[in-house]
Amino acid sequence: MGVLAFGGCAKAGGDTTCENYLKMSDGDQREQVGKLYKDKHGEDPSALVITGLQQQVSVWCKTAGKPDSPIKEIPIS
Repeated sequence: MGVLAFGGCAKAGGDTTCENYLKMSDGDQREQVGKLYKDKHGEDPSALVITGLQQQVSVWCKTAGKPDSPIKEIPIS
């Protein structure tokens, strides 16, 4: 049932919308930003990178992002 309630969990990383991302548990957010990083860089991120990116995405979604913005739109390097 969690997949139905949080459809973003089933999506691959960057396709998760801000609305879904902000509703996710800490663990699910970490999973999604890890996928986002891996999709962009081709390698698994360290725990420190995941933590920083998780915070960046949260702030971006609450400020510049819109509820339907996919998190892959966040400018990351």
